Amino acid sequence: QEGHEEAMKLYKKALEIYKKTIGEDHSSVADTYHNMADVLKAQGDYKGAMGLSKKALKIDKKNLGEEHPFVGDTYFKIGILWHYQDETELALDMFEKTAVIYKKAYGTEHSQFCGIVDILTDMGRPPEDMLEPAD
Repeated sequence: QEGHEEAMKLYKKALEIYKKTIGEDHSSVADTYHNMADVLKAQGDYKGAMGLSKKALKIDKKNLGEEHPFVGDTYFKIGILWHYQDETELALDMFEKTAVIYKKAYGTEHSQFCGIVDILTDMGRPPEDMLEPAD
């Protein structure tokens, strides 16, 4: 617990510096939000982690575009947070967004895509329509 508190203190300081020196929409700000969300998730603060993950998602989408694999990774992280809060439908929605991005970015044979397909299948929503190779 003490390590988490120290990590958050340092991340908050880094965030303050980044915002002042490189701006609110820089990828380093998004990375720091991701790191802070990971700490909160580890502490069981899923709502707090969700808020930070959504801030990171907004920055990542602006800087990288809607279809970038990092955006897919963030949708996946948000899906996990919804899953931990027993919000299965919301989690599935995020995992489906992840699958669409991973299919386009990596193809249907890539481990990232296959992994998210396995998760969707295990949760009762197999994405048969996504299993054909990308155009």
